[in-house]
Amino acid sequence: MDLELTLDAREAQGKANKRLRRAGIVPGVVYGKGEHSTKVQVDSRTFETLYRAAGRTSVVRFHLPGSSRATSGFIKSVQRHPLSGAALHVDYLLVNLKVEMEVDVPLAFTGEAPAVELTGGTLLHNVSSVRVKALPTDIPHEIAVDVTVLATLEDAIHVRDLAVDSDKVHVLTDADTLVATVVPPRVEVEEEPITVEGEAPTEGAPEGMAEAPSAETESASNEGDSAG
Repeated sequence: MDLELTLDAREAQGKANKRLRRAGIVPGVVYGKGEHSTKVQVDSRTFETLYRAAGRTSVVRFHLPGSSRATSGFIKSVQRHPLSGAALHVDYLLVNLKVEMEVDVPLAFTGEAPAVELTGGTLLHNVSSVRVKALPTDIPHEIAVDVTVLATLEDAIHVRDLAVDSDKVHVLTDADTLVATVVPPRVEVEEEPITVEGEAPTEGAPEGMAEAPSAETESASNEGDSAG
């Protein structure tokens, strides 16, 4: 599927970008391939639809303002609002499709690990992405990790086990890096009270502190004083 996005020229900058966002427009900037950066903007719904399909690892054909030909690149980064998650600003990177580049490719965990149900353990995702080097068009959108191979607590998936086309994609992350495994359930041990040998634990006042007299004792003592 061809991924394309038309970007409009943007004049707003600084605080004026807030008005764009309130109007449902996402400001951004395009750079790369030795070109000067260009301020752009795009409808937020249009952007989000494309971003769900492309992410940050799929080549996108950008239609730039003032250009009659589309240019290839990536969505480099997206700044989002910490509460609403709305896109605040987007960086678009133009690339040469004939030159290899390095990028972090996300891992997509699939299936259920039998060891989780068997032992009551917890599936551990040690890393969420791996670094690769490849031509832009050969970079995978994501790398699938099938956790159904984790049948026991001794099983583990490492970077070397990931299914990638080694003829086109060179994985830079260390091959021995742990990707996923199942860790045993946490066992809580109840601590028993510590007692001194030969002494039984007693309830009442702490050691070295005299117990307060009971109400009956106080009453009797007061009566004795009155009688005297």
